Amino acid sequence: MTHHPRPLAVLGGLLAALLSLASAPAQAQATEPTGPGLDLSWSAFGTLGLTRSDQPFTYQRFIRDEVGVKRDSVLGAQVDLQINDSWSATAQARLAPREDSDHGWAVVPSWAFLAWRPGNDWLLRAGKMRVPFFLRSEQLDIGQTYDEARLPAELYTLAPTSDFSGLNLSRSLATDEGEVSLDAYVGRTRTSKRSWARDGIPSPVPGAPDLASGGAQFREASVRLAGLVMTWREPSRTVRLGAHRLDLRLVGSAGLLVRPVWAPLGPGLGYWQTDNALPGPGVAITPVPREWMFTAGVDQQLPEGWRLVLELARLKQSRTAMAIDAWAGAATVSRSWGAFTPYLSWSGAHSTSEGLQILRDLESVTLPGAVPGAALLNASMRYAADNLLLYRQQTWAVGSSWAATPRSKLKLEWAHTRADVSQLIELPAGDPLERRRHVNVLSLSYSFVYRSEEHTSELQSQSTISYAVFCLKKK
Repeated sequence: MTHHPRPLAVLGGLLAALLSLASAPAQAQATEPTGPGLDLSWSAFGTLGLTRSDQPFTYQRFIRDEVGVKRDSVLGAQVDLQINDSWSATAQARLAPREDSDHGWAVVPSWAFLAWRPGNDWLLRAGKMRVPFFLRSEQLDIGQTYDEARLPAELYTLAPTSDFSGLNLSRSLATDEGEVSLDAYVGRTRTSKRSWARDGIPSPVPGAPDLASGGAQFREASVRLAGLVMTWREPSRTVRLGAHRLDLRLVGSAGLLVRPVWAPLGPGLGYWQTDNALPGPGVAITPVPREWMFTAGVDQQLPEGWRLVLELARLKQSRTAMAIDAWAGAATVSRSWGAFTPYLSWSGAHSTSEGLQILRDLESVTLPGAVPGAALLNASMRYAADNLLLYRQQTWAVGSSWAATPRSKLKLEWAHTRADVSQLIELPAGDPLERRRHVNVLSLSYSFVYRSEEHTSELQSQSTISYAVFCLKKK
């Protein structure tokens, strides 16, 4: 296995440098003037996270039965430019594990947009932004703003992307009880989709390269998306409802299989055809699979330091049975005692029965070796099963955060996951996909956020870091 110590050294060095800045005297924290009418401020955030599981398989891409840092560690910086009362700009980049490889780290621009506010109630942003899928989507990389070791994987990892480039129009309306805002967005993005195959597909020509390799698979995808989100905010409550449409196209591919088709090969023999290059009656391919996502969430502050966060999502496919079609939800209850906030959380994802039946069909058929091309046909069914996006799992987690300073948190968490089938678990060749499995994960992390100015501003409604500072000051 290839090791990459240099990115880890860079991450550690940058964390140390930014932590020293975070402890600088308050008089050094001032907005930098850049010229008449211009205000420039910068922000930084980061998490150094350690994880270890008790199972030999890999979970959530980077969690193994040895101490690892890639699952939760991230480092980022952001610049906000206030041009005048109506115009502003934001740019953010983060250092995180590569999306198109399991090795190495990469600096990725995650925010880059221009904002225009023609009045107090309207805001138009153009550029690269975070998709407002869930209650805490804008805080996804900012571990300082939430108490859990990480946001629930059964919910937050199911969306095909977290960022997009396009337009977002917001309309806000203040009432005596709080504020309601409506966001309409449209745009597109390119992302790397990762899957795990237990086996590859051998070539029917002796000595020729395999048609597909086993292990981690990375495929570039183009995603077009649009959505409408309503958010209601009160001093002690936030409610969000959303409806989203996503069209995904695999770059360099004709499309995605709609569903396997039974192909008889003779008396008492047959297999599930998954590709038109294989023998059989032929299969349907959808060039651009469409996914609908409906979300709801509430973040409720309760008396005596109690807090309850509930989220629910329904992901529904309209053109294929091979992609995610599932219910997902998460709940966290916490109680603050001074600097400590212990919590108990549950999260789960439950794919619909159609996808599970396809998996059972593909896994239940094995052609005998005497059938010509049996190795190729058997491998094609296993490979298609590996690419089914199925989740039937749930996780219980207990942990606590400790606000070491007003801008940093130390977190410790133990989580137990039970899965009957899960795309988050990477299995070796020969293991069945559907089987009850358990994994315990211990996580330790340190998160911080730092902003170059102490006062709040209009930018708080336009950027992740500003929102993070706003949350901290409310506490």
